[in-house]
Amino acid sequence: MINNKLIEIDNYLSNPHFFDFLKSLEIDNALDLRDESEFDDCWMNEFNSLKNEVFQADDIKFIDSLREKAFKNSYPATGGSELSAYISDDIEIIAKSFVAGKENSWAITYLWSSYKNGRFPNCVENG
Repeated sequence: MINNKLIEIDNYLSNPHFFDFLKSLEIDNALDLRDESEFDDCWMNEFNSLKNEVFQADDIKFIDSLREKAFKNSYPATGGSELSAYISDDIEIIAKSFVAGKENSWAITYLWSSYKNGRFPNCVENG
């Protein structure tokens, strides 16, 4: 059975207007901020914390579909693949954090919260 939080993510990503906030984003600046060590360190710590977690095959399959949906649905708002790839990667660690029961993780409290509030996460808050 698919985790309810993954279904919640899917519901958000399925909203055709979920990524509309990206249309006004200064993409180069946003990506430069994500490359700053403070943000990158938080992101990599979160990613690495999930490496030893074991995920069921059906969860991985669903997470892969979320990544694909995030990429495809954000692409029209960004006009390019680079930002959509970052978003897809974010969705992966957000979803895996939910499945791993890490409700208070940076991926959920900052990354997911940012997306749900119409902000592209590119600086460190609550980290």
